[in-house]
Amino acid sequence: MSTDLRPRPLPLAYSVRDAAEAVGVSYSKLEELIKRDEVFVRWVDGKRVMLVPELQAWLLSLPFEKP
Repeated sequence: MSTDLRPRPLPLAYSVRDAAEAVGVSYSKLEELIKRDEVFVRWVDGKRVMLVPELQAWLLSLPFEKP
């Protein structure tokens, strides 16, 4: 059995469920944000994906202080 030691490339997009985990919010919270057009999904073969740069931009737009 050979072991591939090459680093795995970082993802360019996540499923909505994986995006929620990646940014640290619940799946239902992310669905709520999508419905309010605060974050956006793209479609690939009928499946929703969220692009990493868009998730990063959303995170960077969040306030520093607790509302």
